[in-house]
Amino acid sequence: MNLPKTGNHPSAPARWMRRSAVVAGATLIAGSLVGGQLPAAAADGDGGFYKSEEDVVNLLSQTAPLNAKEAVKGYPQGQDTKEVKLEEVQKVYSPEDAIKDAKEKLGSGFDFTPGVQVVDNPDVRKSSQDNVEPWTGLTAEQGCTMPNEKKGGDSPPCGFVGVLEKKYPTIQSTAEVTGKAKLTYKTQATVGQDKAETKGWSVGGKVSASLVPPGDKGGVSPGGEVNFTYSESTTTTNKWTSMAEQGVEIDVPEGSVGWLDGRANGGTYIGYIIAKEHLASGGTEKQKLVAIPARVTVQAPGKSTPMTWVKRDSKQ
Repeated sequence: MNLPKTGNHPSAPARWMRRSAVVAGATLIAGSLVGGQLPAAAADGDGGFYKSEEDVVNLLSQTAPLNAKEAVKGYPQGQDTKEVKLEEVQKVYSPEDAIKDAKEKLGSGFDFTPGVQVVDNPDVRKSSQDNVEPWTGLTAEQGCTMPNEKKGGDSPPCGFVGVLEKKYPTIQSTAEVTGKAKLTYKTQATVGQDKAETKGWSVGGKVSASLVPPGDKGGVSPGGEVNFTYSESTTTTNKWTSMAEQGVEIDVPEGSVGWLDGRANGGTYIGYIIAKEHLASGGTEKQKLVAIPARVTVQAPGKSTPMTWVKRDSKQ
């Protein structure tokens, strides 16, 4: 994708230096990122502002590219809590393709054990809420995170595979200001790990964004928050830790409506949780693969900063 026509776009450090020159009083207050990075900031365009959703997506596609498909090891933490129905997912991604992708991306653990009977396979669920396994009575999360003592504590074969549905969702935005005016806020974001890492599998973090007006001690209510998980291709050095906090002051041009838009460096994917069930009971064994519809937000695999603050405006 091409960037909006705003002139040359230098590298990330150079972009930050240019932006600092036009942002009055931008100060680093506290916090750090992997490698000591500052929070990501959009490159300067027409006065540093981006006017359309397409412009923003084009920009972030260059700085935090997303894969058309994603695979997540283990039980995904960045799930949408709203019900996801099978008929919705099947329109863009079939269970058969998902199972094939899970085997290709997440390893041979999804292959069946020779000599063990295969029954009820594949077990494709009608919605994300149909997540209790009748063989064991466990939810998908319980089954996926239960350590297997016979295999050194590794979790059972389980993961999420999906196709890209929405790019760079908004985490938090300021109120709109009519220009000519100044827009002054303190931006902050924290990344909290929801659960301890399970051996052999990666989990995700919750990104909480805060925009604080001058003189206020608390953040804008309600605060922006999104739950993320890591792609199977995300390296340890690219996993999020914490973000720095800084003051931002921008000039909204006369005749425009301006605001600060905090966009997640990631995408929402729709697909399936794929799990292998293997039950030994009463001297007999059986096995199957389960596909549960799900919607999951996944970090851009090559990006260590969790979000980008973008200056937005539109003509009155």
